[in-house]
Amino acid sequence: MVSSALPRAFLPSSQRLLSSLAGSTSTQTSSILRHKLGRLPANSLSDEVKKAMSLDNASRSERVKFQTMSAIKEFERQPGDTGSTPVQIAALTVKIDSLASHCAINKKDHHNKRALTSLITRRRKLMQYLERKDFDSYAEVIKKLGLKALK
Repeated sequence: MVSSALPRAFLPSSQRLLSSLAGSTSTQTSSILRHKLGRLPANSLSDEVKKAMSLDNASRSERVKFQTMSAIKEFERQPGDTGSTPVQIAALTVKIDSLASHCAINKKDHHNKRALTSLITRRRKLMQYLERKDFDSYAEVIKKLGLKALK
């Protein structure tokens, strides 16, 4: 907790935020910090705050969300595009990779194995559709994501 003799208004914004979050739990704090401090310029943050905000300290779900957002930005046709077929395939690929690594560690987690099979089937159907409708886009998606071509 940050304590200072200065009034709260004179503290830097990152210290004000940290002092206001003193009573919350660590997961709430990290989530709130990532959300609130993510908008600040990188040069205004101290090294400690940058380390706390790095993706290395993020939870698995936050990492997957970041990877999904990155994949969406790479394949989107226009800003805000989340429904086009290449974007859906990229988002599913990120989820599949995450769930596959989880299932490799947790062998007896049959619920998530079934979910993984469902995601793979959904991605395969989307890929079949994209191959039928726009082969050039299909070839680009396969190349960028490193997937095998359908038979």
